[in-house]
Amino acid sequence: MPDQSAELQDHPGNDGVWTFVFIDMIVFSLIFMVFLSEKWRLPALFLADARLLDFRFGLANTLILLTSSLFMAQGVLAARAGEAVRVQNQLRLCLVCGAAFCLSKFTEYSAKLTDGFSPAKDPFFSLYYFITGAHLLHVLAGMIFILHCQAVVRAKPVDGNYVRKLESTGLFWHFVDLVWLFIFPLFYLVGAV
Repeated sequence: MPDQSAELQDHPGNDGVWTFVFIDMIVFSLIFMVFLSEKWRLPALFLADARLLDFRFGLANTLILLTSSLFMAQGVLAARAGEAVRVQNQLRLCLVCGAAFCLSKFTEYSAKLTDGFSPAKDPFFSLYYFITGAHLLHVLAGMIFILHCQAVVRAKPVDGNYVRKLESTGLFWHFVDLVWLFIFPLFYLVGAV
């Protein structure tokens, strides 16, 4: 018998993921407030350090994550249509984007550390590594969820429970992308202008 609760629900995903995303949103908001208070306290330092970041990395990561969100959304639409092969293809592309983001961040971190810009340098770089590192961990967690969804869709047909699972994963993935849309201007755009 099909899961009736999935059909009666008026929002994508499940309530647990919505609660987690809401709490995570509050946590990131508090972290951003700490960043802004430190930037207000040390404006010259934050501007000088922001200019040391490579705008191209920030822009590339933004485009990568926005593209990954498109693939995730297409994957959810395919799941709703019951198209398992298309779901697998979209999730694979989403994972490629996630891996490209991770590679880009590791390359950027490596370059900064080689140039002597460690988390211990000053408050800007402490917050830079903390905030972008926390975001990177969220990307990695999202990739694990996507891998799980991909394994499930290969093993059994798409049903209402799977659609909810993928919607929940998509909700988390879109939240992670949204967080990056706050990180990008805070760190990269400020130094580019």
